[in-house]
Amino acid sequence: MEFIPEEHELSLIQKITKVHPQEYALIRLTSTMLHKSIMDAGQPIRKVFKDGSVIDYATIDKGTANKQMREIILLQNEVSTLNCSFYRPETKNGDPRFWIYGLKSYVQEDDLLYITTYNQQTVVIPLTDTAFNENVINSFFIAETNASKAELLDLVAALNQQGPILSVSPEKSNAKDIGETLERALNILPNSSKAADFKGDIEIKAKRKGVKTSDTLFSMIPDWSASLISSSPSMIQNFGYKSTKYEGFVDLFVTVSNNPNNQGLYLKVDEEKNKLSQYYINPKGEHIETCIWHLDELEKRLMQKHPATLWVLAEQVSINGEFYYHYNEAMYTEKPLFASFLLLISKGYITYDWRGRVREDGSGYKDKGHCFRLKPKYRDILFANSEVITF
Repeated sequence: MEFIPEEHELSLIQKITKVHPQEYALIRLTSTMLHKSIMDAGQPIRKVFKDGSVIDYATIDKGTANKQMREIILLQNEVSTLNCSFYRPETKNGDPRFWIYGLKSYVQEDDLLYITTYNQQTVVIPLTDTAFNENVINSFFIAETNASKAELLDLVAALNQQGPILSVSPEKSNAKDIGETLERALNILPNSSKAADFKGDIEIKAKRKGVKTSDTLFSMIPDWSASLISSSPSMIQNFGYKSTKYEGFVDLFVTVSNNPNNQGLYLKVDEEKNKLSQYYINPKGEHIETCIWHLDELEKRLMQKHPATLWVLAEQVSINGEFYYHYNEAMYTEKPLFASFLLLISKGYITYDWRGRVREDGSGYKDKGHCFRLKPKYRDILFANSEVITF
């Protein structure tokens, strides 16, 4: 991700997405942009324009004669309507560009602009403490609701009133039992579907209260056909370590973030090339791309798995030597934003876990789901809407 917000800018983004849960792009203003009155429409911005039915640069030919004009909305202390040009110059390979006329009167160098669409119109919000007006933003956008939410919350509230519920494995304690016990109580059959658990609308995640592990978002392996490494077993063989539990096996249970880990692995987003890459820094200091995920496939999986999510916490109790779970805290989130997903990877708040083992000869492969995970405190950024549920 090219334009990474600072923490105070991140908090302003969060306020916008709560009332306008639509995709967005970011661009930080430079002196060159302001002096020459041009801004490059990189892939993230082009996607926002196209998906919001504003402009498709594929339909614009090179040259000033083919420039297209649209009105845009600027939200600051008041709502302003400005004109914006969308064009491709004869030079620079016709790289897509745009410019908002009169913008210089409202912004300055190094300001970060939030760009989204609403009712087929571009909306620009400068992320500056002096001009950011939450009341103006809230009154401009209209929020939507999820029809399945009330039904699921009623069911979970009823379970809360029942008190502790017998575990699916009453004689032992496993982390996965908390979620499986909840799903059994809600009459959700075990499945490996990539869709959300409850009526395909709401994903349900449960874990023990007090556990500070990251949230599992979804499992997804790279596109091995487009990667240097050819498979999950090969990844473990190349970057794993001798198993201390299984003789003759190699383990790889590591977290990969935006910064290199002990294996020299790290993640990097490249929106222009539509990929998330995992790189390896070898002993010579060379950065080698080991595998990739396609951004459009990641976006599809995120939207499919988490249109809305109920994050449930449970207290584990022992009664007569058997384990029970009392589900008594929850948070409801909805409308994930893929721009935020990529932003959080670039900040190191969404990571990828390799979780598997294989014999040294490549046989006997086992995994526990290689997956993307989110630090819980950043749910409010990934999801446009969030709500703490009280029973």
